[in-house]
Amino acid sequence: MKTLIITIAVYISITHACKCKTQTTEESFCAADWGKRIFKAFLDVSHVRVKLRVSKQPMPPGSARKGLNNLRYAVNHVRVYKRPNGAPNLPAEIYTPSEPPACGLIIDAGKEYLLAGKIHNGTLHTVLCGQVLVDNPTEELYENVLEWSKVPKQLQEKLPTINCEQKE
Repeated sequence: MKTLIITIAVYISITHACKCKTQTTEESFCAADWGKRIFKAFLDVSHVRVKLRVSKQPMPPGSARKGLNNLRYAVNHVRVYKRPNGAPNLPAEIYTPSEPPACGLIIDAGKEYLLAGKIHNGTLHTVLCGQVLVDNPTEELYENVLEWSKVPKQLQEKLPTINCEQKE
């Protein structure tokens, strides 16, 4: 009986886990065009320093995501690699779902990360799927978020040179 309960618990956790589509670095970086057309949102990619994490946060007015199951991160954008046209500055707060099945990001205050996300009605949103990562899906960094200290030099050098115009 104990084995059956453990098996069921594992099955439930696997079926409710976040699963992301495999994407190359360029596909993740250039996903803004897809996001813009489908969701009327824009993708930004930046190196951020997380100042604060607050749980059980409501989304700002006008957001598509409702409820109190959100995490809000206060961040400094150290360097922005991609921003929406006409957006001189990115908001200093980023929202993500707090539930693992919704692919929310759990990151630590005081650390720096390479993050990608959407901006909708002036609010930054991010989830696990669509993060700019290394191209090798066998690496431990795959399906994760990159802490800046673990971003390979090759990827750091590649970020400012990615041309999404050629991908259309």
